[in-house]
Amino acid sequence: MSEKNQVGVQSLEVGLTVLDALMTYRHPVMLKDLSEKLAMHPAKVHRYMVSLVRMNYAKQLEDGRYALGDQAYRFGLSCIQRSDSLQAAQAQINELHQHLDCGLQISKWTAQGPLIVQWLEPNQPVSVITRVGSIMPMLNSATGRAYAAFMPEALVRPLLEKEWQQHQAQQKVVYPQNWDEFLTLKQQILSEGVATVAGDLLAGIHAICVPVLNQHHEIEYAISVLGTASDLPLDMQHPKIQYLREMAARLSAQLQPM
Repeated sequence: MSEKNQVGVQSLEVGLTVLDALMTYRHPVMLKDLSEKLAMHPAKVHRYMVSLVRMNYAKQLEDGRYALGDQAYRFGLSCIQRSDSLQAAQAQINELHQHLDCGLQISKWTAQGPLIVQWLEPNQPVSVITRVGSIMPMLNSATGRAYAAFMPEALVRPLLEKEWQQHQAQQKVVYPQNWDEFLTLKQQILSEGVATVAGDLLAGIHAICVPVLNQHHEIEYAISVLGTASDLPLDMQHPKIQYLREMAARLSAQLQPM
């Protein structure tokens, strides 16, 4: 008997359909909009949303709108961490970590921005705290700048504009300050193949990010190295940076069709 013909739990299937509908929105949504999208009575949708909120797969904001909850993000993160490309690269990632002796971040792209899916601690006494599941800023992190440079502008510009508005509201100066400055920085990143920051997020901490590209020349994932200014000089000719770029090229080559 095929799985399609087996008896399942209909209420679970409906609940997952509601969760699927919620995931299609990149912003919080009203119950009425969910109901219309699902062609389902609002009262019925509400009952499922109550359960999803209770299980932390969804959350209800103060204005009544619904958004994905932390458990939904953890579920997605678990799937990302098990992706074939990352699993296949673990030996090289560990080799890179041991060779550079710095902190190592692995990230994947999401609609909210770059998501940290793996973190390898440095052996140095000065440690950088980073959390798996964090979304990295686009403007003042090496990870964010790499994605901003290599991803389609239509995807990254709304996130950049949002961060510029936030910095302006907080009266904070950030580089790049506007779209024209970003385009200049983008050309530099594309030319060098790496994105860098020097103390932009943490004083005295340098970060360098390289993209690993798939057969469509899109970022499959990115590798960021973090260390002190003395451990990780931002010199493109430095052996550590050259080794990082060579490893990114090797990992990208593995993703190309045979």
